[in-house]
Amino acid sequence: MNQSNSLDSHSGEHGGSPSVEAALLVGMFGLLILLAIAGSRFVLAEAGADHAARAAARAASLHRTAADAERAARTAADDSLADQGLTCTELSITVGTAEFGAPLGTPASVRATVRCVVAWSDLGLPGARSGPVVEASAISPIDRWRERS
Repeated sequence: MNQSNSLDSHSGEHGGSPSVEAALLVGMFGLLILLAIAGSRFVLAEAGADHAARAAARAASLHRTAADAERAARTAADDSLADQGLTCTELSITVGTAEFGAPLGTPASVRATVRCVVAWSDLGLPGARSGPVVEASAISPIDRWRERS
């Protein structure tokens, strides 16, 4: 008889409380959603930086002077990022205009590089003020017969 009493006292226990289990599952599910959003933001940032670099290189290649090309490239990259809604905590746009000094008839190109530290502060991830760094470069040819400075 003594043995059956000990079995009866333990047979009613099933583990943790259902409300505790539900709270843990909701927390884990919320974290998974935040990580999915962060991942998609990273992929969109990579594509956005690539698009901005191509737009900047193309805009720069249409100008005759290195100074005008650099201004046009920066404007094109900024506009591209704004159109895509990409927020960077740090943004660097580098335009290589050294080949604008090449003589007429010589093949030349301009390179634009966009470097963006993706903003993750609004995601609510613990310790995530800024996300990963995305960087993209693009090269666009300069018309070899267009007058340059």
